[in-house]
Amino acid sequence: MDRSNAALTSRVTVARRRKWLSLLLETGSEKVASAYQKYDQLHKANVEAVNKGNAATMPKSGAIGPVKPITTEKLSAMSNIEIAAYLKGYTEEDIGMHVLEGRGLANTLTECVAANPQRFTDNLLPFQDVGNLYQSSLLQGCLDAWRNKKDFNWAALLEFIHQILLSKQFWTEQYNDGFNYRNWVVSTAADLISEGTKDDTHAFDAQLLPLAEEILLILVDKTQQSVSTLDNLPTDVLNSDRGRVFSAIVNYALRFARTNESEYKDCRWSYAIRADFTKRLDRSVEPSLEFSWTLGFHLPYLWYLDNEWIRLNINRIFPQRDEDHWQAAFSGYLLHPSVREEFYLLLKAHGHYRKALNTHFADAEVLNGLVRHICTGWIENSETLDDKTSLIYQLIHSGNPNLLAGVVYFFSRRADNSSEKMKVKVIPAWRALFEILSQHSNEAAYQNVLVSLLGWLGLIDKIDAEVLSWVKAAIGDLGKVPNYGLTLSRFIKALRKHAPRTPEMVGEIYLKIPQRIVWDLQVEKDDIIATVRILYNNGYKDIADVICDQFGEAGVNFLRPIYSEHQT
Repeated sequence: MDRSNAALTSRVTVARRRKWLSLLLETGSEKVASAYQKYDQLHKANVEAVNKGNAATMPKSGAIGPVKPITTEKLSAMSNIEIAAYLKGYTEEDIGMHVLEGRGLANTLTECVAANPQRFTDNLLPFQDVGNLYQSSLLQGCLDAWRNKKDFNWAALLEFIHQILLSKQFWTEQYNDGFNYRNWVVSTAADLISEGTKDDTHAFDAQLLPLAEEILLILVDKTQQSVSTLDNLPTDVLNSDRGRVFSAIVNYALRFARTNESEYKDCRWSYAIRADFTKRLDRSVEPSLEFSWTLGFHLPYLWYLDNEWIRLNINRIFPQRDEDHWQAAFSGYLLHPSVREEFYLLLKAHGHYRKALNTHFADAEVLNGLVRHICTGWIENSETLDDKTSLIYQLIHSGNPNLLAGVVYFFSRRADNSSEKMKVKVIPAWRALFEILSQHSNEAAYQNVLVSLLGWLGLIDKIDAEVLSWVKAAIGDLGKVPNYGLTLSRFIKALRKHAPRTPEMVGEIYLKIPQRIVWDLQVEKDDIIATVRILYNNGYKDIADVICDQFGEAGVNFLRPIYSEHQT
């Protein structure tokens, strides 16, 4: 592939990853949010670069980007028949270029369709036998238009897609330029149905649902799998053609259920889709990881469609004897933002959470999801820490530092919005974690978790002798662990909070702060000054003086004024 083709592939990949990462933002995953931000910036940069490159019809010598042989205005001025004829007759040789053949024209077609989709859907017959590249561009234009709230003839568009998919040539055509345009048609057709069904206030007519179902059943029967490993599953599945087809089926099934609510009570999805999904629970029939991940991620929606189907097939949805498919399905489930008691208890009863605790998940967000589920179960009193058979006991006693770090993270991120149910769990959790971590206090992975527990000081109402002993045991390792800044910040703010009630204990803790990190504490100087002032005002001058000396010896002098103020 030459440099121009590589550039196009990069832009397509960035756009697709950005789009599908946006669907995962609701999980609340910081990793997903960070990845989305990255691809969003890349996408904006690509759009800007393409716009600059397309400022003129012909690119400058050496410019990377598809050639635009005709302006949007000129193409729009043609009739549909004339446009189709132009598309079929066009080759890059007409202007002496061999780079990205047809892509510039395809982009122009997309812009024309997006600007005025109705004039295209009024007569789609001429486009029935244009190349798949242009068919995908036409569909993309309709998709862009629909997302911008522009209406068009959905009946004509769906029939157009249907006829394309019924063509034998469509499924057998070979491509010589490195791009599989058939897949572009497939994925965009799936996206169109997904977008046309997911929002009842902006959806195509319910009378067209049977035709949409026919299209989806063809797509799911014909579209090939492309995800072969468990690495980076969420992004890979949602970027894959087959993953997008399955997502479209779920959106379609939900729309079908809502529009037939009075007729269907217990089984709300269409019988054809239900039968198709049931058939695919046999992984010899449906070997794709895309299907397994979709089942797990969309489990709450499938429950709404047919909770009896879920109950009957729970161990086929999550096949414990098929490790890859079980991991794919359970990973998808753990990434869903909600933790519902009915799922939790059902999956717990069938041993899936127990298996998960002994499974190596490559994705840290999946591990955080597992911890979130079990900790939530504990907070909601579905688990008991004193019961050795309970999931929360097994989680904390797993000895897995990644899982233990997940428990610390679970409580820490809820510090500003913690319920009374959660608050009463903090001390028991801290006690249990400290017991495990202190047995490995010389190992770096466990030191990291032990130090991060200092951030929990802000979650409790009062420092007692037990908490003081935990803090003293961990504080010496501050500065040894990487990225301790956030923990340090929370810790210093928490000490300020506790100073009025337990000033002497707060003073003892300050005296244990390692000299090597005092310089870093300048960032928190306002909280430190306030805390030291509380110590002076409550009669703990000796301790406050020593703290001021400690900072001064480290070359940090912001406590000097308050120290001088209290010397007589």
